[in-house]
Amino acid sequence: MNPFPGKNNIIVLDNAKIHQNEIFVNIVEELGCHVIFLPPYSPDYNPIKTAFSIIKSWIKRNRDFMNAVNDPFYAIIVAYAQITPEIAVNFFREL
Repeated sequence: MNPFPGKNNIIVLDNAKIHQNEIFVNIVEELGCHVIFLPPYSPDYNPIKTAFSIIKSWIKRNRDFMNAVNDPFYAIIVAYAQITPEIAVNFFREL
């Protein structure tokens, strides 16, 4: 991890056990970052859950396409492409 050049570096972590390991937290703090933990299970602060929801909805609405495509990786890429940069930015604006 490369610290951001400047004061007040912050890393926000979820409550995965590895993140709460005292040795891990000490290493991150020694790198110049202040560690902040998210509240227990906070989907409002977890934009990836919103992204996965959009992708899953698109896949369900487009089952014929998903079943017709020979390359499953291509199908998933098309599904993931539904998350445009504008949509991704809005995930963070809504926090």
